[in-house]
Formats: sequence, structure tokens, C-alpha cells
Amino acid sequence: MAGGVRFVHASDLHLDASFGGVDATNDTVAGAFSRSTLEALDRVVALCIEREVDFLVIAGDLYNSADRSLRGELAFQRAMRKLADSGIAAFVVQGNHDPADGWSAGLDLPESVVVFSSHEVERREFVRDGEVVCAVYGRSFPSRQVTENLARDYRRLKGDPLAVAVLHTNVGQLAAWDNYAPSTVDDLRAAGMDYWALGHIHVPGRIADNPVAVYSGSTQGLNPTEEGPRGCFLVELDATGAREQFVETASIRWQNLEIEATGLPDLEGVRSAVARSCQGAREQSGGRPVVVRIEIAGRSPVHSDLGRPGVLSDLVNDVRDEQLAIEPWIWVDRVRDRTRPHVDLEVVAQEEGLRGDLVRLASRWSGDGDGAASLVDEILAPLLGQLPGRRDLELSPQQIIERACDLCVDRLSEDD
Repeated sequence: MAGGVRFVHASDLHLDASFGGVDATNDTVAGAFSRSTLEALDRVVALCIEREVDFLVIAGDLYNSADRSLRGELAFQRAMRKLADSGIAAFVVQGNHDPADGWSAGLDLPESVVVFSSHEVERREFVRDGEVVCAVYGRSFPSRQVTENLARDYRRLKGDPLAVAVLHTNVGQLAAWDNYAPSTVDDLRAAGMDYWALGHIHVPGRIADNPVAVYSGSTQGLNPTEEGPRGCFLVELDATGAREQFVETASIRWQNLEIEATGLPDLEGVRSAVARSCQGAREQSGGRPVVVRIEIAGRSPVHSDLGRPGVLSDLVNDVRDEQLAIEPWIWVDRVRDRTRPHVDLEVVAQEEGLRGDLVRLASRWSGDGDGAASLVDEILAPLLGQLPGRRDLELSPQQIIERACDLCVDRLSEDD
């Protein structure tokens, strides 16, 4: 690419990551999870070779933990040798998951691989035909807990034809992510770079135009919050600016599905709705297997049946067998029953007696945010205090009160 560079920007590969919290009891699913992060690396390398890029940048969290797995390190060594054989360089920074002070097997890497210093921002040159075409700047995390603003130490050297900065950072202190190496768009702009190759945030996309700053996202979604396509960016950079193209590298997609049960009169209707939702996820998956989590919600006559012991687990197992037999397969990780009794609570609230009293009381409690939180904390504290480790509730205090009210009304409405 005369006068410019073409490179691949990847980050957050988390090689050999385990998928904790997922019910991967099926061998097909477990094996796919085990291979997925390594296959994503293979696809990144294949893209580099196919598109004849000048170099690859990896913006942190190449590995999943400070104590790197040997399997992951061997996979990376093979990948880098393949790139080196094709004349492609690699520039790598270490992030909070794979900081410089972590354990490593110390495998030899080709000279074409640069792992940036953890002590200072380094500048490296990409040279073509004896001329410097682009400078690449980077700094690794020395340890996991980096709370200082590393971006402020990046400064473009006068005379750089093009400049790419690689950094693992939380730009804008996004609340959903650990606030490691926090920075702002103004910090990035002050450095004078042409392109910021960012890592740490697993959602892909450009976050600023001046300067061009891009999170490549994770190359393989690691949990149900990382829905949709995951991959890397193919970037073309020259004096006119940067143009990036997203390329999916994930082996498996995640998707959260919601089913409205209001119009479903029985379990057969629920079963059919779950199957339709899975088929919809399959048609949108780009030919990849999908792990789905399903929530069934709404007031429905089927609420009581779903609450019977064993019914929901039987439904999940039946759907799993069906969906695994279709290509690409779907794995139903879990189904949550969020249905409510098929009653009009406004009508019940006008009743005299226990049902009406419960609904009126629950309505008053759930309408008071602070009061609801205090009430739920008071009631649940003795129970949660007996459980090991931290227990975060999936429902808000208001939702807990509403569910408790629904359960009571449901029981009080039964014929027996």
C-alpha cells in the first residue's frame, strides 16, 4: 500500500479462557468452548495473511490470566511464526489480564514480534523499502491494577509519516468496565496520533473521529453479555485518514432471547415459542453455533405449570436435544421463568380479604424505592449471610416484592 499502511487491530483474545457459569454439560458444546479463543486467533492470522497486511497490533489481554496457560502460549507462538513466515510484523501490549509481572513459559518468539515495555511508552518503526512508513507507539501494563493515566505519556514524534498508538484503557471511565488506565478522548487527542488501537472494552466500534480511536472488542465473546458478532478490524491508514472494516472471528455467538407468554395458553405453546426463538437466532448467526439464554415473561395461564417441580428443566432438556441436532447447533444454556399469574391485580386490589391486602401492601412497598431496598435487605440478610462468597441478586428489590406478591396471589387463587 504505497504511502500508507494496512494492518489488523485485535485485542482481548483471552486465549484458553474458561467459560465459567455456563452449563456446558454436552461434549460438543464443551469442546467448542475450549477451542473457540484459539480458533479466533487463527482467524486473525489468516486475515492478516490473506489481506497481505503490513502488521498486526494486539491491544492487550492476549491471555486470560496473569499466569498464562501453556496451551495459550504455544498457540500464540505458532501464530506468530506463521505471520513471520509471511513477512508480517506484530506489535503487542499487555493488559490487566496478562500484565508483565505474570508468569510465562518464556517461549521464543520471532524477532518480528514486539512486546512493548511496561515501564515507558516505546516507539517502534515500520520500515518499507528502507524508509520509515509508520511509527507504532505502545506501553504494557506492569501489573494488573493500573490506575494511572497512561495515555498522557504518549506523544507523537515530529516527522512521523503516520503514527499508530496501541493502549489498553478505559476511555471515559465506562461504568460497566474496570477502570484500568483511565483516559479521556482529550488525552488521546493531545498525543497527536493518526489511529488509536484500543483494548479492554469488549464491544467493537469507533469511539472518536478526532482522533480516530477504535475498540476492536473481543475476538470471541466470553459470556452472555457479549452478544452478537465479535472480531477484529482491518485498517487502512494513509495521509487522508483511517478506514476500518470489521471482520468477525468468533466461533460461537451469544444471544439473550425474550419470550412473551401473555398469549401462550399452555406448555405446548411455550415449547413452540422457544423453538421459534432458537430458529430466529440460528438464522441471524452467520452460520455459527449460538449459545442462548431465554427469559419467559408476562402474565399467562401457563405460569402455574411452569412453576411445578421439574417442568422447566424437562422443557430445557427437550429443547436442547432438538436444537443440537440442527446445524448450526443452538445450545440453550438456561431458561428463566419470569411469568406472572393470569390474574388482573387491579381487580384483586379492590377485594376485601387476604389477596386484596397483599396486593395493596406490595404495591405500596414496590412504589417506594428506598423502602423496598431496606425491606428486602432486612428479610434476606440472614439467609444471604449463611451463603459462602458474594451473592448478587439478579432482581431489583421492587421485582423481588412483585414476584413474592405474585407467588402468594397464585397460591391463594388455587382451588385447593
